[in-house]
Amino acid sequence: MRAASVSICVGYKTPCKRSLMARAIKLRDITSELNDCVYTSGKYPLLVDTTGQACQFLKYRGRYLSILKKGDFEKETLRKALVQALHNGAWLVLDFDKLECDLQSYFDKDSFPEMVLSPHELFLEENFTPLLRPTDEFAAKVTYEHQAALAEGAFQDRTKCHAPERVADVSKKFDPKDSFRLVLATKQEVDVSENEVKENAGRWAGREQPKKEKSKEQVKMDEELLEFAFDGELQEVQTLLDKSADPMAKDGRGNTALSEAAVQGHIEVVKCLLDWKAPIGSDPNAAGNDGRTALHRACFQGHQAVAQVLLEHGSDPRTKDRHGELPYDMASNDETRAALEAWDSAKTDSLKEERAKAIDAEDEKNVRNEEERLQLARRKKTAKLCELTERGDKDALELELLDLDRKEIPAYRDDRGNSILHLAATHGRQEIVTLLFDSFGFGANPRDSKGWTPIAVAAFHGHKKICQVLMARKADPLIENAYRKDAFAVAKDDEIKETLKCVDTPSEVPIAGASSITGGTENPAEEAPDEAEPAIAKAKAKGKAKSGPKSGGKPKAKAKGR
Repeated sequence: MRAASVSICVGYKTPCKRSLMARAIKLRDITSELNDCVYTSGKYPLLVDTTGQACQFLKYRGRYLSILKKGDFEKETLRKALVQALHNGAWLVLDFDKLECDLQSYFDKDSFPEMVLSPHELFLEENFTPLLRPTDEFAAKVTYEHQAALAEGAFQDRTKCHAPERVADVSKKFDPKDSFRLVLATKQEVDVSENEVKENAGRWAGREQPKKEKSKEQVKMDEELLEFAFDGELQEVQTLLDKSADPMAKDGRGNTALSEAAVQGHIEVVKCLLDWKAPIGSDPNAAGNDGRTALHRACFQGHQAVAQVLLEHGSDPRTKDRHGELPYDMASNDETRAALEAWDSAKTDSLKEERAKAIDAEDEKNVRNEEERLQLARRKKTAKLCELTERGDKDALELELLDLDRKEIPAYRDDRGNSILHLAATHGRQEIVTLLFDSFGFGANPRDSKGWTPIAVAAFHGHKKICQVLMARKADPLIENAYRKDAFAVAKDDEIKETLKCVDTPSEVPIAGASSITGGTENPAEEAPDEAEPAIAKAKAKGKAKSGPKSGGKPKAKAKGR
């Protein structure tokens, strides 16, 4: 069963009848692939399971309905299964077996609406409310004494260690969770092109070129390239590159051949790798598992000449590792620090832009249909939003968000399922967190692919003011992640835990400067407020113009945004 293989299909225009793309996966990878499917394509998947083993696997991991079982596909059964799975954040598996996968015939606006195929629309209150009935009963959410912000003396002190913990609140209110997944399964072969079957093509959105799994020969060449780069064997490195060794292959610590050569100070090998199919052959800003780039490692070893070459090829001296250290912080001698101080970061921006344009041109060559073109555009937009959020550029981020459909913004996520609210919480961007709530109607409890909520992320990183803002917006610190840990369990210290208990935190938490929140990182948007504000006002006016006049004529329908 562990060796079984199935295919995930997404992008179907006529539900379940024709797939635009298919991807074969191992059974053990289903969970991560389904998350990736939702977060990158914004659609729930169709599982092509010709052996039936995947459905056996899924029967014990969600709500499972089979078209072969009498009553499972009746309207009321589908409705109950849908709302219960939504409330519990579970998977709802609809198995069509070998029958025609015609989901269209089961759609009903009051029991199983067509928007179940759209993760964005399904979670809008006006869409899920018609599905609820007064007789529905949902699993209660219990809040215990230590988990709520309580008035002093509300409960008697527990004087014995074995005294039972008292319940503070019990809520049976319907509460949809975005860990919900709708999975459609079929044993029938899906109509995909011969080329897709031949290439085992998957959802491609610019992350990497679609390619077959590396052969043993390719893996061996990549391993040798890493070893020879570390040893400074220039001729062998050139030979392996000519034989199509991958310069972006990584070792067990996530380091590329360029990084391995840089840490050893092999300047000729560094130049060779940087010049190979420049500017996109080797990424001068690729980071290892510790977040350190080739520049970090060269500076740490005091290789000033290597650091200079890396700078001249676009390596960014402003990049921080996982511990928040810059290459300058790690430099071991005055010569290297002087080279970093003398470098003009504007040149770095220009070189990075040049590389980005080259990558875009290469990406366009790999686009095979309109669906992939849309996916690529979405991928680039997501990368832009994530970059601006991490950088703390509030005004530029707001301009980008104003161009998007408001209800779809929470679905723009990175490869780990982080929404921009997750990223703002991670990096302590208080102004952005407030913006997302006040201007774009974000919910307080979205979950990433591992089940982490923004409040848990902020608690883990020790961002007290972010925690206060989130708690004021009804964030739930009791939601557990995939490791069964809530925000209290992952909180950095007792002060953060106390903050998580304060449900009465004022909704208007004073906005501190970016330097006080993020440890000195400046907000680029603060440098030119006079330029940013008119641009934002113009974008907002444009949005109002699109929506038409507020008075006169026929009344407008109620907006669907959150």
